[in-house]
Amino acid sequence: MTKSGQHQSYVIYANYFTHTKPHSVKYKDGLNFYLFRLQAEGSCRALVGGKSETIIPGDLLIYPPDQPYELNVQPRNAPESGAIQPVSDYFLAGNGGWLESWWKNKDLPTKTNIGFNDTVITLWKHIISEKKKVMQNQVEIMDYLLRTLCLTLEQEIQSKQRTKGADIAHKLKLFIESHANEPLSLEKISASVGLSVSRSSYLFKATFGQSLFAYCIDVRLKLAQQQVLYSNLALEQVAEKTGFESYPHFCRVFRERFGHPPGEYRRKFGYGFNPY
Repeated sequence: MTKSGQHQSYVIYANYFTHTKPHSVKYKDGLNFYLFRLQAEGSCRALVGGKSETIIPGDLLIYPPDQPYELNVQPRNAPESGAIQPVSDYFLAGNGGWLESWWKNKDLPTKTNIGFNDTVITLWKHIISEKKKVMQNQVEIMDYLLRTLCLTLEQEIQSKQRTKGADIAHKLKLFIESHANEPLSLEKISASVGLSVSRSSYLFKATFGQSLFAYCIDVRLKLAQQQVLYSNLALEQVAEKTGFESYPHFCRVFRERFGHPPGEYRRKFGYGFNPY
């Protein structure tokens, strides 16, 4: 194989479809090319991770070769006028050594809602337009255009993932703060957002620079500090009410954080509460 054959990417087909009639496609045994599809108008159903999901405007679908693909388009009548509501999408099939190398080095999801980025739409339209022409150097031009599209899509996906990841991290943070006085496990915290412990931990640390466990301890210690200083609760009750598993554990982490065990801290800095 030549150097260009090893490293080029090829656009097999590219177009913009508007469906006004039912349309379905099935590749049960998997595709033999890379498929890119951006929902532009209306909705449809597609196979994502082995399950049929609703695809809405702005949803980007990417399928590598050998992955099963199913699409089901059912245009509907508008409620008021009764006219057919079209279902439209941008479609591109490609292959080649560069695409294979690019995909292997990424961990991109099958579906991401990237919205409608002007650069992405312009590139896609340019590829569609160039593919219809018969000209010299078309293969090389299409190679560069497809690479640019892939890299732009990658940036958009990563940007959306960071935004989504930050949203999830803030939900985790709020859950911890709202349940800090309860026994909390990493499994319970992660379940509140429907993610695995590893994924939740990664998103939280990427957003706040601190582990989920460390933040739990921080919140509990802040609550405990306030109760040690401003309440007349027994210290064992403070430990229990702020979610610590045991009094010895509470004393140890309190001393590590504030430089004094809780009893000494209360005597030294407390505000004179006396239960007697």
